[in-house]
Amino acid sequence: MTLSTMVRWVGPVSMLAAALIILSQGVHLALGLAMGAQSADSVLHSVKYVIALLAMFALLVALTGLYLRQADAAGALGLIGYLIAALGTVLIAGDWWFESFIAPGIAAVAPQVMTGAITGSMAVGAAATFGFFAVGWIVFGIATFRANVYPRPAAALLVIGGAVGILAGSTPYQVPLAIAVGWIGYSLTTSEPGDARALATTPA
Repeated sequence: MTLSTMVRWVGPVSMLAAALIILSQGVHLALGLAMGAQSADSVLHSVKYVIALLAMFALLVALTGLYLRQADAAGALGLIGYLIAALGTVLIAGDWWFESFIAPGIAAVAPQVMTGAITGSMAVGAAATFGFFAVGWIVFGIATFRANVYPRPAAALLVIGGAVGILAGSTPYQVPLAIAVGWIGYSLTTSEPGDARALATTPA
């Protein structure tokens, strides 16, 4: 598969990522309202985090494609934003993997571990995870706005989504970022911005 073929899928993948994030946030909120605090060893706990994990995978793929389509125009700032946002997204995916597959086993044998305060290395890890996620998407959003390859209102929303992303471990704070990514993805399925067109038609 050539690079040009891969980047042509960025639009649909971005919309898929947005849909999965919004779905995972909606399921999380609905289950919280309907059932209150759930035990981490419940099936529903795993289901909602598996959806969130898939959303982060799709988001990472979308981020990579969005960066590639504007790499020249975004310059060094775009590369820095991409790398930090990718790291933050991977770290959050790791958190969701833990919640999906490890947390249920811990909750079944030692539920007090799951309800205790986050301290020490766990607190450092949480701060790093959501800090990298927020800073990376903010910087990537700024670079995207400056590059002017994608719709600028959507790029501005990327910055807002990144800032709100410091709270991405809670619902519904991933929704602004999801809307921004989906917006850009939709724009790519309906038109070809100038810089993006140049890359998409260049053989790899």
